[in-house]
Amino acid sequence: MKIHQLIVFLFAFVLIDARTPKRYSQLDIVMSTCTTFIGKYGTVCTSTGKRSTNWNCYCKTDAGFGTISDCLVRGFNNNTNIIGKFTESCNMTESKFYAKYDKIQTEFKTNGTEYANMTTKSSSGGKSSASTGASNSSKSTDSPNVSKSSTNAHSSSSSSSSSKSGKGNSDSSTTKTLTAPLLIDYKKFTPYKDAYQMSNNNFNLSIYYGSGLLAYWAGILAIAIFINMMKKMFPNLTNYLSGTISNALRRHLFLPATFRKKKAQEFSIGVFGFFDGLIPTRLESIIVVIFIFLSGLFSALHIHHVKDNPQYASKDAELGHLIADRTGILGTFLIPLLILFGGRNNFLQWLTGWDFATFIMYHRWISRVDVLLIIVHAITFSISDKATGKYNNRMKRDFMIWGTVSTICGGFILFQAMLFFRRKCYEVFFLIHIVLVVFFVIGGYYHLESQGYGDFMWAAIAVWAFDRAVRLGRIFFFGARKATVSIKGDDTLKIEVPKPKYWKSVAGGHAFIHFLRPTLFLQSHPFTFTTTESNDKIVLYAKIKNGITSNIAKYLSPLPGNTATIRVLVEGPYGEASGAGRNCKNVVLVAGGNGIPGIYSECVDLAKKSKNQSIKLIWIIRHWKSLSWFTEELEYLKKTNIQSTIYVTQPQDCTGLECFEQDVSIERKSDEKDSVESSQYSIISNIKQELSHIDFIEGRPDISMQVEQEVRQADGPIGFVTCGHPVMVDELRSAVTKSLSASKHRVEYHEQLQTWA
Repeated sequence: MKIHQLIVFLFAFVLIDARTPKRYSQLDIVMSTCTTFIGKYGTVCTSTGKRSTNWNCYCKTDAGFGTISDCLVRGFNNNTNIIGKFTESCNMTESKFYAKYDKIQTEFKTNGTEYANMTTKSSSGGKSSASTGASNSSKSTDSPNVSKSSTNAHSSSSSSSSSKSGKGNSDSSTTKTLTAPLLIDYKKFTPYKDAYQMSNNNFNLSIYYGSGLLAYWAGILAIAIFINMMKKMFPNLTNYLSGTISNALRRHLFLPATFRKKKAQEFSIGVFGFFDGLIPTRLESIIVVIFIFLSGLFSALHIHHVKDNPQYASKDAELGHLIADRTGILGTFLIPLLILFGGRNNFLQWLTGWDFATFIMYHRWISRVDVLLIIVHAITFSISDKATGKYNNRMKRDFMIWGTVSTICGGFILFQAMLFFRRKCYEVFFLIHIVLVVFFVIGGYYHLESQGYGDFMWAAIAVWAFDRAVRLGRIFFFGARKATVSIKGDDTLKIEVPKPKYWKSVAGGHAFIHFLRPTLFLQSHPFTFTTTESNDKIVLYAKIKNGITSNIAKYLSPLPGNTATIRVLVEGPYGEASGAGRNCKNVVLVAGGNGIPGIYSECVDLAKKSKNQSIKLIWIIRHWKSLSWFTEELEYLKKTNIQSTIYVTQPQDCTGLECFEQDVSIERKSDEKDSVESSQYSIISNIKQELSHIDFIEGRPDISMQVEQEVRQADGPIGFVTCGHPVMVDELRSAVTKSLSASKHRVEYHEQLQTWA
């Protein structure tokens, strides 16, 4: 499946590369400059189409060749590189070029009167076009002067090349094609050279810088892929990276949170948590900051005002248009990448070893930068069009209307995707998000198609469609299964789903569940899972919160045993084990609350595969009743060599222990006449007796001390794996980071907490 993903994604980008918008060569820019400048005085070659050059005329006719060659020789200072490119296009040698150029000059000098009579008369009277051009130019204060000597007058060049939207048109009044070349004064040619070099080359630079942003991410991914592949092929290699330099890099760069300890926890900014946000690790933050810096730098690099620019009436129009082109192209380049990073079936997860949460984090930051680039594109183009008086007419065109739709949707996405809204009601956020993204892509396509950039949107659509197709395929082949869903311990849903024989459970993995109920079937929710000993079904646990889990709990509450059979669709499995078991002799797995299922499955998987590893499982819960929904799994630990410890942080709260009465293996043995306290004590005693292979400790663990102790006692490489409450996870990350130098052996940290909302 992953190979197919790779093929589709590569195909999408081959499509882009094969049909990339036109890049302007040096000769393209030169010809555009010359034809526009010459076109102010007359037409020597008719245009063959938008952004195309009538090479047959410029190479073979005296009028066309003579005028354009004069521009190359005198306007561009006889640049041999430019002339070489021109002669290649005309299929002639440079010596033939100069011979033909000299011959035409000689003929003009000796046949000036004949030349004057050869010019085509304008439709308005008997004056020659050359004379008309000279007369018009002499009245124009911003145009170069044609020589007044008819003997030396070469003809003007072709009509100006098609102006780009928002740029000035040629002011030539000539409507007939001249039959002889024009001699033009090139003293005021410099602004034309600079202006067309700036505007046309801006498209080239935009494509290069857009490719540069993709290359930046390609470089980051390549490094991650290399490291991941080395870990998989040579699992013990990292054990040798525990020296001073390696530990210093990991302590200060790779492992810690960006600020203080908060990585899984959100930072609170402002009132009511409206501006709360998640900040990634220090290394991830550096990667993001560099990307933001490059995006800003590339948006303005090599853009400046050209004095006396003939293309634009004002500086605002000029700079606005240049910045708009640049930011629009940069934003277009990023769209396929952000779609890829946001997909569940992303082959890069397998190649890099990054989890889905990491890609989603990068997806959000790339999306934010992309939308801001598009907003800048819209604003600066509006400024340019306002300055040229073209705004009202342009906004009536279809491609501008669709561009506006796409930009507005992008702005709403930027606002609606804030953590505040994601946390308030993720399901509503997700549905609105999908609708906005669909119109963002559709609007973007219709806006870009006419500009030659539509294939970028097709690439994005291809990646998105493939992801959806794979997801539907996973669901179809799993089938609509009857799941047993029940409430355990008042705050947890237990979902048991029979699985097909082909469906391989992944230790530490997760799956998305669709409950086939009238108001819920369109929603999906990720759950970590474990498997039964018989391996015929998967068991998923979820803490009852707002949204889909709350709706299911309300449905189950009035039913006998709080249990029901509900048909479900399962999409998965996703994720993989942390990798700590590959190279660590000692593995400590720490779970908090409902973070136990994934940690447990990885822990048991390690125990089955290795008899020589020291495996410790630590589960931190608040109340005794939390054990009720995971009793069967805890009992299975008797059959393993796993050293298990459970911390009960609020042991005095014994409410809800009556749920153990329903458990087949742990029974209440207290007399009905005993006091409530005695009854609760009896239940707790029975729990400890039944789970005697587990150490129970009442109170909150000192995570820093626990980590320090484990590291000090380790007789080889040690890895910590965690999933649970964000505060606990961040505390463990900080403790491991500080302990890197406390042992001569390598100390690793792996986080299984998937923070998506």
